[in-house]
Amino acid sequence: MLATTTPSELEERRARLLRLHYELGRLGASARARKPRNGRWRLRVRRDGWSETVLCAGAEGVYAYVTAHGRLLGTTDEVRHVARLLIWMIERKQR
Repeated sequence: MLATTTPSELEERRARLLRLHYELGRLGASARARKPRNGRWRLRVRRDGWSETVLCAGAEGVYAYVTAHGRLLGTTDEVRHVARLLIWMIERKQR
């Protein structure tokens, strides 16, 4: 069975990434949200020449933040914790 992503799920993922984008900005991190050609929204967080790409994964009301390298950061209910974790990862150049 092939799983397809509905437009409402894509919009929900986008909204959750923008929520993380806002929180990172509030904490002073440089972040940029983009929609690549494949339609999956990505959030790139940068600092001192180091960056981390974050995606929102999940479906049916259960979403989580994951890095492009596959590290699970936390659920979308833990936005502040995930933002602090990302800043910690970037400051220490951890993937």
